[in-house]
Formats: sequence, structure tokens, C-alpha cells
Amino acid sequence: MTIQALLLDLDDTLFDHRGAADRGLRTWLAGLGLAEHPAELEGHVERWFALEARHHQRAQRRELTHAEQRRVRIRAFLPGWDLADDALADDVFAGFLGCYRAAWRAFDDAAATLDRAVSAGLAVGILTNGEQSIQTEKLRRTGLLRTDVPVFASSALPAAKPDPRSYHAACAGLSVEPSRTLMVGDSLRHDVLGARAAGLQARLLDRHGRYTGRDTAPPVQRVGALADLRWSSAA
Repeated sequence: MTIQALLLDLDDTLFDHRGAADRGLRTWLAGLGLAEHPAELEGHVERWFALEARHHQRAQRRELTHAEQRRVRIRAFLPGWDLADDALADDVFAGFLGCYRAAWRAFDDAAATLDRAVSAGLAVGILTNGEQSIQTEKLRRTGLLRTDVPVFASSALPAAKPDPRSYHAACAGLSVEPSRTLMVGDSLRHDVLGARAAGLQARLLDRHGRYTGRDTAPPVQRVGALADLRWSSAA
């Protein structure tokens, strides 16, 4: 495979969002007294991530603002609480955010992969669905923020992944053609199928072996770790 540019997803590709959210959520729930019984705790965790997935997608479609999706989530998660006041809902959600941020970390292979790609002469960028300031702060706090690796977050783009405009905007920002760009991430829909439909090459990052070979044409190529990526620079 010969490429000129590499686009990497952020959450659950370079940055361990799910792990940080899980650890932070359990700490926060314990502080609220909602983690006393194991079965009940696991139910809370499952419900939290279901709400996150549903309403984060609504925000990416711009049906809700980032702040609004947080309020919708916390109200749905704690239906017995009186959280009609936006400031109070924000304050309660902030309790989770503090625990989540305390658990932030990059994957062990993230920094080395950025170094390796830049050293190979590739144009490298990070294409992520999320708020530009928040996603940039994740990179800064985990030591992954670099002046030579621009961050393309959906809040600052014409659309979010898997809309073709997101990939094309990132490629334009790197001054490369989509066909000479490789997109790598953990989401089959956002980082592989969407990228391929937009004319990019793509690899699925499957760290936990969860992909079972769903019927796609052409077949999805996957790697188990970022360290497994191979490329040849066309520079």
C-alpha cells in the first residue's frame, strides 16, 4: 500500500475513551451511592453508554448542541432527579466529567504511531467526531498534541463522519487527494465504510477482536493494533 497521508480517528483509536468513561463512571456512581450492588451497577453502566451513543449521534447530526446532548443524557440517566434547570443539569453532569477526565489516557501505541508516520514523510492528521476544544484538550493532556499533526474535529467541519464532506475537508486540510489517504479507526461505519465511500483507503482498528467479518464489499481490512499498520510513503 502506497499512500501520501494518514488520517487517524481519536476516540478509542489513539485515546482510550471507553476505558476512561467506564472507570470514571464507576467512580462517579460510587460517589452518588449508585454502585452498591454489582448487578445494578452494571445496569447503570450499560444504560449510560446506550444514552451516550444515542445522543452523541444526534449532536453530530446537529439536532442538538453539545451542551444540550449532555443535558438530555443526564436527565434520562437520572429520571427521578429534578434536573429541569439547565444549570443544575450541567452541574450534575460535571461530576461525571471530573471523574472521566481524571481517567484519561492514550493507548500505548498512539504516540509511536504518530512518530512513525511523520518520520515516514506522510501528511498526518486526526479526524474525529466531537468538539474541537474538547478533542484538542484530550490530545494535549495525554501528550499526543503535535504542531505537525492537525486536528479536524466535526464541530469545525461542514459535517461529521460518515458524511463524505468530513473526510474531504480533512484531506483538503492536508493538501492530499482522498485516494492517496488512509483512514484508520475503530468504527466500521465512521472510519471504514464512510471513508471508502468518500474515496479514501481505510483500515479498521479492532483492538479487542470484536469484528466478526460482516458482509461488506470489498472485504474490510483490519489491524489489531496501530503498531500493525504498514505503509509506503509516496513522498
